[in-house]
Amino acid sequence: MSAARKLATVGMLVGVSLALHVAESLLPSPLPFLKVGLSNIVTLFALLTMGVREAVVVAVARAVLASLITGTFGGPAFALSVSGGLSAALGMSAAARWAAPPLGVVGVSVVGAACHNLAQVAVVSRLFAGAVTMLVPAALFVSAGAGLATGLAAKLAMDRFGHHVGTWRSALA
Repeated sequence: MSAARKLATVGMLVGVSLALHVAESLLPSPLPFLKVGLSNIVTLFALLTMGVREAVVVAVARAVLASLITGTFGGPAFALSVSGGLSAALGMSAAARWAAPPLGVVGVSVVGAACHNLAQVAVVSRLFAGAVTMLVPAALFVSAGAGLATGLAAKLAMDRFGHHVGTWRSALA
């Protein structure tokens, strides 16, 4: 893939990820941490079709742009978004590289969701110096459902569009 095409593809993926993030932020949620993480579908797609660097760019660019749009840049919500997105991308990368045959796309997504939520719990405990470790079981429970949902959506996207971008194995080689 040429550098121009890769840049255009990453830009498009950032845009789709940003749109999903903003759309999800408009949906009602009983608790702040009960979100599916729709933008992680795009991060997982980028990881499995393009590679780790592109997935990290999509996750971080989405967090920065979303925070600028919503007016939360530099605040706690921004810290949660960046830490969650970055840790999800890196966690999914590790799972895809070293545990993918038994896990598959959905399993990799569940690992990413768990990394996302655990990073956010760690950031909350740092920012607010509270005993939030009691939220870890709930965060992991939510991760399982969110990871399953986003993993299935990413699998569908890869089946439909992945051949236009790259293949799972070549992206992680």
